[in-house]
Amino acid sequence: MTRRAAGGRAALRWAAAGLALTLVGLSAPRAQAYCRTSSCEEGVGARCVPAQANDCGVELFWPTSCVGYTLQKDASGEVDLATARALAAQAFAAWSQASCEQGGSPSVSAIELGDVGCDRVEYNQDGENANIIMFRDVVWPHDSRALALTTVTYALDTGKIRDADMELNTATATFTTGDQGVVVDTLSILTHEAGHFLGLSHAPTPEATMFRDYPPTSTGIRTLEPDDAAGICAVYPPGQGQACDPAPRNGLGEECSSGGGEGGGGADGDDEADGEGCAARPRSQGGGGAAALVVAALCAALRARARAGARPRS
Repeated sequence: MTRRAAGGRAALRWAAAGLALTLVGLSAPRAQAYCRTSSCEEGVGARCVPAQANDCGVELFWPTSCVGYTLQKDASGEVDLATARALAAQAFAAWSQASCEQGGSPSVSAIELGDVGCDRVEYNQDGENANIIMFRDVVWPHDSRALALTTVTYALDTGKIRDADMELNTATATFTTGDQGVVVDTLSILTHEAGHFLGLSHAPTPEATMFRDYPPTSTGIRTLEPDDAAGICAVYPPGQGQACDPAPRNGLGEECSSGGGEGGGGADGDDEADGEGCAARPRSQGGGGAAALVVAALCAALRARARAGARPRS
């Protein structure tokens, strides 16, 4: 069957309880916690460590030790192409260079394949593809609260990722790139979204880069926490030895497909689906009245589209 879906709704809030949770952790060490995005009968779900009651399905992963990505050549008025290129490389490097408890680093890396003209989220089952990072300066076509969205196409039965595209909402949010005057930190958002790109869902612990809270003006989630490292090392254990093939499925395409390109079954007969992303909205805080960015996984509308588009597989 063909299904379009996205992960469960989860808000990014200002983590007021973060200090207390950290202090508890110092006196009582806990096991590392993370969640992997999974393919479930109801759409996109998660499987977590430690296990949660709503865990389901088959975990997602790229079936190669290196993944190619591109940048949309127009980049943004807030983030030029050269800067976007450097920040994307830094974001992906945070994951590929994580330290695994078993020794070594995750057996996955992301390789930039240049820039492309296509500015559309799509997957072409019979044609060339590109895993694109793109900025939406003019119109943000998703939930008005959304800060960024990563769409992942994968095989329903196996969890093998086929394609992933990131969109950043520079139309209604102010993205910054330095260490001073930070509003929405581009590197932080790219690092979080790179985690989704590689197969991770939101983490249950507030300290993690993959937690659903992004503190406004913060640069803290540029750097992975032990929970993030444990998650990426579980998806891609060190020394896994898979072949490196950064080319997108069916080869790299620099322009959008003429037909819109949304996938059905792939050439190998696997089911395909796509989803998982993050959204953000401003949220006022009591006391000082400071704004916070509330980040949520977009799910309800996409899951409805998934069910409407379900078809039996021959």
